Amino acid sequence: MATRQSLTPLLHPRSVAVIGASGDVTRIGGRALRHLVQVGFEGGIFPVNPTRIEVQGLKAWARIEDIPTTPDCAIIALPTGAVLPAIQACARKGVRAAVIFSSGFAELGAEGERLQQQIVADARAHGMRLLGPNCLGAYNLHARSFLSFSGICDDVAGTAGRLGLVSQSGGYAGEVVKSAGDVGLAFGVWITTGNEADIGLGEALGYLATSKDVDVVVGYIEGVRDPAAFYEALAAAHARRKPVIVLKVGRTDQGARAAASHTASLVGSDAVYDAVFARFGVYRARTTEEMLDVAYAASRGRFPHGKRLAILTNSGGIGVQAADFAADEQLEVAAVSPEVQRELVAISPNGAPFNPIDLTGQVANDPPMFARAIDAVLGSGEFDMAYCNVGLIAGLPFIEKPLLHGLTEAAQRFADLPMAVSVTAPDAIVNAYQEAGYLCYREPARAIKALAALAQFHAAWATPLPPRSAQGRSPRIEAGARFSEADGKALLAAIGIASPTEYLVADAAGAHDAARRINGPVAIKVVSADILHKSDVGGVALNVAPGSAADCVAAMQATVSAKSTGRIGGYLVSPMITEGVECFVGTHNDPLFGPTVTFGLGGVAVELLKDVTTRLAPVSAAEATEMIRGTRSFPLLDGFRGRRRADIPALARAISAVSHLAAVNADSVRTIEINPLRVLDEGKGAIALDAVIETRPRHPTQPPQDISSQGEQRA
Repeated sequence: MATRQSLTPLLHPRSVAVIGASGDVTRIGGRALRHLVQVGFEGGIFPVNPTRIEVQGLKAWARIEDIPTTPDCAIIALPTGAVLPAIQACARKGVRAAVIFSSGFAELGAEGERLQQQIVADARAHGMRLLGPNCLGAYNLHARSFLSFSGICDDVAGTAGRLGLVSQSGGYAGEVVKSAGDVGLAFGVWITTGNEADIGLGEALGYLATSKDVDVVVGYIEGVRDPAAFYEALAAAHARRKPVIVLKVGRTDQGARAAASHTASLVGSDAVYDAVFARFGVYRARTTEEMLDVAYAASRGRFPHGKRLAILTNSGGIGVQAADFAADEQLEVAAVSPEVQRELVAISPNGAPFNPIDLTGQVANDPPMFARAIDAVLGSGEFDMAYCNVGLIAGLPFIEKPLLHGLTEAAQRFADLPMAVSVTAPDAIVNAYQEAGYLCYREPARAIKALAALAQFHAAWATPLPPRSAQGRSPRIEAGARFSEADGKALLAAIGIASPTEYLVADAAGAHDAARRINGPVAIKVVSADILHKSDVGGVALNVAPGSAADCVAAMQATVSAKSTGRIGGYLVSPMITEGVECFVGTHNDPLFGPTVTFGLGGVAVELLKDVTTRLAPVSAAEATEMIRGTRSFPLLDGFRGRRRADIPALARAISAVSHLAAVNADSVRTIEINPLRVLDEGKGAIALDAVIETRPRHPTQPPQDISSQGEQRA
């Protein structure tokens, strides 16, 4: 992969120059040099300092030009004003990569941005890569390389772990490493990207995704500058079945503003980031603890092939909690077969042989009981993973050893299945359970969440990545085209989405005639390619009696004309359709990640409940079905309280069709919105009751195209 090769001088250097090296280890240039020596770097180390002949026991050079060989990489530990000349000297020397600690560049405004651009231009002209500026550097302990002044060197120098971290915050990256060490995890490769003048988040992730030294990728993300590189990295991890866990900040408006000011990058819609993560099977953590919990679980390399969870406890209360946590994480607390129930009753006559399985306090009298129960449950093949709560008894005298012995043997018998335990015991006992093969946590919720993450990874890897471009045939839409509702529905009909039989009329008399033909309550809507949101200007009337249709149109014409300068192209008269469930399907062309598709309940409920799912477009019908099932309101479509099931396959086909239309026309369409889409009973389809299509502007020299409908009737 090109990324790995181009970043090799940075993350696997054969020699390093430290420009601004100091004998004072309290200074940045002093610490960076000390750390490089401290980790046992085996390549050449060249301190550069014009006032010293020796720095920290190493021969110093006045200028990088004086070094008799060409270093692979240079650390720039200089004031802002001295960085450009140093980069130019490195470029002339043939240095292949540089790490710039200095701040005072694009993060400070236009002048700093210009200086940063000049540095990048000079480096690129000579094929040199840059990390930073305004970064904390990077390390690769597998190469015994530490290009950072961070104080974490003392914590990591002796351990080259199998985790890799890329972070857009240097300070946070240091805290993560420290927190990981406290729970026995180690990052072998660590990259902070700073201002990302050259090497960005995507390239750094790509290196970790393809590195043979990294089994689990962890990321701290504030914003993405290069979506293509980001996609490539995530696709590489997916192809290699390598877990990616991220802490993406900016979920709230306040957080997004703070992230934007920190990184000077496009933060983008949080829902769209979730769509990207869903596409590639990335696990999004909310806290550092959760991120490390999942990284720890993933580092064990055992992933369940399904979501069926067995819960075994010696406390009924903990079992109930665990079942709730499992439901929160969309794990299946699967039923225990009658055969296995009989085995469990024989093991624990007074226990509950259902799932969750309560072995009761009798475990204290018979510690091996726990292992026998695991054998019965997991040996049945009815479950994909197990959670066991041993709690306090894990550390009780006379119980501790036989309990651990039995559970260790059980773990060995089911070594291919993830098994998590929660214990309330000293660290030594926690470590013993970890060594036995269990994922060990202090709290049930953390254990369940980690198991759910493992299931998420496996499910994502089992699903091939869909093509980024739309497949099949979708109509082409020209930029600048203006669509009335009637035009939009005609376009939807071309992709297989039906609308009700309705009449396009010119005036009140036409509305009267149309309503008489319908012979029931009607909906009347103004038709205008200039008005996107008709209800805002009084252009929608519902439940109009046939005899009132003419008066309604006359009043509507007056109201709309008073509130809008848009040209009125007529009125749509259609029967009121009240059966089925109102849903919303819409697309948005995200400025960062491109077309997305969103599904949720329709009407005002969309904005009120915010119960929606968003994915990158296009999606298949199968992916659309997962979107539908991913909403809290899915039961309303699935026969809630005796209702008839809605036509979910028809809804999924509609979502997929709209997503392909948006993807094919990514260069010309801003948004497509069907609200509401009435989903009828199973087997009866779905009907678009409204359609809004907004296009991008045409080139300034080209007038907009009006494609308003001229027909009398649409069916």
